[in-house]
Amino acid sequence: MTDDALELLRSRSGLSIDAEGRFLHRGEPITHARTLEVLWRSLERTRDGRYLVRIGRESAYVAVEAAPYAVRGVADGPGGAPWLLLSDGSREPLDPGTLAVGADGVLRCEVKGGHAARFTRAAQVTLGLALEERPEGSGRYELLIGGVRHPVRSA
Repeated sequence: MTDDALELLRSRSGLSIDAEGRFLHRGEPITHARTLEVLWRSLERTRDGRYLVRIGRESAYVAVEAAPYAVRGVADGPGGAPWLLLSDGSREPLDPGTLAVGADGVLRCEVKGGHAARFTRAAQVTLGLALEERPEGSGRYELLIGGVRHPVRSA
């Protein structure tokens, strides 16, 4: 099979990640736990910025609706710092310097060394309780962690 034919097959895999961070195949959620584990573990970004899953010798591109990862929950970590519960089942501390709000009003941040993550509604509500509008009425927000104010930038 030619490289062009393989590339075409990879691009027509039917795999995608929706705005809520769910893996889909041809629009249907994948629910099998072991399959999801393998897909999340093999997800990687290619040099051209697309996402791909690689399992053994096989690989397939993954269409990403909003971000490759979703923040599904927020928990208190050491010193009150927020920890993110991600769509792949992992947890990591929020890097407040990457926190931003999009034009759509949805919070976003970077996770896993530079990958985009979009907050689900539940996660946004939880973290939103810790945000302060400063100055009041300005539409600009800050996150207070351990006595340090971190501005939430606009994406």
